[in-house]
Amino acid sequence: MDESTVDLDRTVLENANACPRFVNVMVTLGFGEITNPAMMQTAGRVMTPRKGADVKGVDVADMVRAFREAGLTVVGAGEDAGGTPDREPTGASQRIAAKAPTSPQEARQAELAAMVRRLSDGEPLEEVRRDFVRDFSSVSAAEIAEAEQRLMRDGMPVREVQRLCDVHSALFHGMTAAEVEDEASCTVLTTHAEDGLPAGHPASVLRLENEGLTKELDALGSQVSEGADTSPVLAGLERIRSLKRHYGKKEQLLMPLLDSYGFDGPSNVMWGVDDEILRERSALAHELGSPGHETLSAADAMRVTALLTRIREMRYKEENILLPLALEHFSREDWYACYRDLAGFGWAFCDGAPTWLDAEVWMGLQPKPENPGLEVQDGRVRLPTGSVSVGELVAVLKLLPVDLTFIDADERTRFFSNEGHVFDRPLACIDREVWSCHPPLVKPMIEEMLASFRAHETDHVERWIPNPQNPVRVVYHAVYDEHDEYIGTLEVVQQFGEVLEGLAPIVRQG
Repeated sequence: MDESTVDLDRTVLENANACPRFVNVMVTLGFGEITNPAMMQTAGRVMTPRKGADVKGVDVADMVRAFREAGLTVVGAGEDAGGTPDREPTGASQRIAAKAPTSPQEARQAELAAMVRRLSDGEPLEEVRRDFVRDFSSVSAAEIAEAEQRLMRDGMPVREVQRLCDVHSALFHGMTAAEVEDEASCTVLTTHAEDGLPAGHPASVLRLENEGLTKELDALGSQVSEGADTSPVLAGLERIRSLKRHYGKKEQLLMPLLDSYGFDGPSNVMWGVDDEILRERSALAHELGSPGHETLSAADAMRVTALLTRIREMRYKEENILLPLALEHFSREDWYACYRDLAGFGWAFCDGAPTWLDAEVWMGLQPKPENPGLEVQDGRVRLPTGSVSVGELVAVLKLLPVDLTFIDADERTRFFSNEGHVFDRPLACIDREVWSCHPPLVKPMIEEMLASFRAHETDHVERWIPNPQNPVRVVYHAVYDEHDEYIGTLEVVQQFGEVLEGLAPIVRQG
């Protein structure tokens, strides 16, 4: 392209860089936003003049005429515009045209995604935030989630989106904070705090836990400074240990449902960040509790402060992205099912939750499960070595020093016992694919393991969780029927804290 040529199938940015008069003509056609540098660097990178005409309702023939009256040559105008025939778009032009937004809503989402991509390219947060505040008067939770999903659809790895999670949350969060402080006119989708939700509604309970969490973060933050006594910081880190329960509720109850409604962005991104937060809390508690850490070093104080910041950012994302999406898309029955499983996770940063009467009524009306088993006679399950009633079987399973989870050949969770509560196991996981109960990054490992079980390459996989006081052994067993056909996988989880206590005297004597 030379400086007197306009190509309708190249991006607006490419045309503007190649042809100085292009911008002035576009302004006369009603594209005033083209003079905004941020718009040029975002939407301008994906929008073509032809697509822009379609979005704005401008006749392509009028656009071609305006360019020609300005003394410019138009490429790709077509016979209907009184010019030369369309050339076949090739290479980058063809790919860009295929991906160009086709509606104002798509253009807006492309702009949001482009701002996040600018952060990925290393542009300073404050520069991008300045453009964001200037160009967007409002942004919804759904748009933020769609921007993340658009990046992943366009090829950005989940790990990269996750790495940027805190950064681009700060981008949107910064505007919201300004809105609250200055009472500006911009409106971000609210957390539905005044939607009249019952106090026992799962969203209300998660907010209640977040309120308690914030108080703990404030108290802990006031103890953190270089040279400060480590003891109150350790106590504060111990008090926020319940984060695991809080995160478990959203990861096991909300995220799989959102995934089923087509919103996999939050689970792909948030779950990994949750894990990083929990690991860092645990690592800090272990290191600060070791000899030689009676006072905080500058590095210690920075790590604790950074952890508190990440936790606060995650609360923001929960209340401004995750919960609004769930409240918009979940059915009433979805919320009832979430309520049913809440208590099983334990409460975090509160003493309990109020009863939600509507959900209690729904739970009471649910049909009771029939006795399981293929061979049941007189209310007893017939096994090769005897028979037991369902009640007896349940009682025996509760006494076993292991937690069991069975996944069938279709890779769906069919049964679990979870007296040890090493991992969260809500009733909602029953009949779901096993993938929905694990972080996205774990999926390839599970797929590989199950494939090896099906192929009879191995019949078990073992791993350990090296908690110093209570190590946990997890063994996955392939389950085969009498014909040696694969019928599922059994997960066996056992805690060894009590075992170590019992062995200690024997080891000392030996």
